[in-house]
Amino acid sequence: MKKTIKPSPLKKASKIGLVTPSGFITEKQFSFAVKNVENMGFKTFHTDTIFNRSGYLAGNDKERAEDLMKMFTNKSVDGIFCIRGGYGVARILDLLDYDLIRKNPKVFIGFSDITGLLQAFYKFSGLIGFHGVVASSVFNNYTKKYFPSIISEIKTPTTFISDKDKYDYDATDNDIYTISGGKAKGIALGGNLSLMVSMLGTKYDIDWTDKIIYIEEVGEYPYRIDKMLTQLKLAGKFNKLKAVILGVFKGCDLDYKETNTENSFSLKEILLQKFKDLKIPCMYGFSFGHIKSQAVFPYGAEAEFDADKQTLTFQ
Repeated sequence: MKKTIKPSPLKKASKIGLVTPSGFITEKQFSFAVKNVENMGFKTFHTDTIFNRSGYLAGNDKERAEDLMKMFTNKSVDGIFCIRGGYGVARILDLLDYDLIRKNPKVFIGFSDITGLLQAFYKFSGLIGFHGVVASSVFNNYTKKYFPSIISEIKTPTTFISDKDKYDYDATDNDIYTISGGKAKGIALGGNLSLMVSMLGTKYDIDWTDKIIYIEEVGEYPYRIDKMLTQLKLAGKFNKLKAVILGVFKGCDLDYKETNTENSFSLKEILLQKFKDLKIPCMYGFSFGHIKSQAVFPYGAEAEFDADKQTLTFQ
């Protein structure tokens, strides 16, 4: 495990490298992403591989890995934003130069499939990346409220409070509730549930001992959430956790599925089964995940979580 390093904060007119390390993008997604980034006062940069496509990927593995490394080594690029997630990050992890990334630390942000890169950078480069939003996300007022303090000013401490309003839809997976109260301090990291499960048994797996773990998911049947959480439990990942912060598991409850209370547990029932007996601070519904109101969390930074007040403060 490398000693952690924080990237330099972004400034107005900083140049942002746009990358597609997972799924391919459309011209519409690209234009939307550029507009988003430029509206925040940054300049954008991309290579001529941005529209590459190979099946469901944004180019072959070598192309995507090389493009990412070029962004880290390009001295004129100040930060790197992923345009989207999708699938494909795991395929390039072995092709990256983590020592070179450590020598060129930059703000790197993304979520969903990008969890794999955040995890690998933290473990093998020591780079504290940022979980939350991709360049093509909708930057609503909630996200804009916290984004500058984390990415540009990098203020400490910064306290996140969930968006108590309904996000962009009305469903049971949009609820906010405390599972177990209490406070915890520790290094906070996490990301997409299925991606973290896929890293089990690989060299890119992260030690969860004494960590505050944040987890989100999208579009999975309740039994699959059960299955993945059970796998994490059997792998010993829950044994020495400090706390668990569950984001919005959008599209994972009975509202969306061909299931009902007669043939399935609800999402909340599953989460209570998995986390209530751990007797550590835990809540559901924090504002991150595949929703419009997204907090941006440093990946691997010291934090304090208050499950009763439902706040997360980065030191």
